[in-house]
Amino acid sequence: MQQEYFKAGENDIEVNTISPTGYPMRMLKNSPGIGDGIRPNCEAYGYLLDANGNCQYIEAYNREVALHPEAKKVKVMDKTCLCTHMRNFEIWTCGHYTYKLKDTTRRNEDGSYRLLSAEHIFRDYQFSTDGKVALPD
Repeated sequence: MQQEYFKAGENDIEVNTISPTGYPMRMLKNSPGIGDGIRPNCEAYGYLLDANGNCQYIEAYNREVALHPEAKKVKVMDKTCLCTHMRNFEIWTCGHYTYKLKDTTRRNEDGSYRLLSAEHIFRDYQFSTDGKVALPD
């Protein structure tokens, strides 16, 4: 999953309103949580409820089940289950400049990107000059 952030281009990041809270969130377009239709398995996190105390994902999931009663698995495209997806690390939220991560590291021979150590990030922050990133050796 971490490699997906490195591979992302600027057009791979979107702002959507699929959060059950109704607030916009920025995430990678290829996040497995989009349209997954996972059965709600809530841990009752209060921050996932809307102003009326309801979870919009549960409402959207129940709507899709009612529309497709014979389906073994439904797709919910307009909301996502943050309780379960965040717990399972299948919702890929990110910042606007995530697409620039690849500029801060080197590519390995197998095509993957090298994950930076905390020490490298600290030293880069401490010693980079003129807006240039200090790449790892």
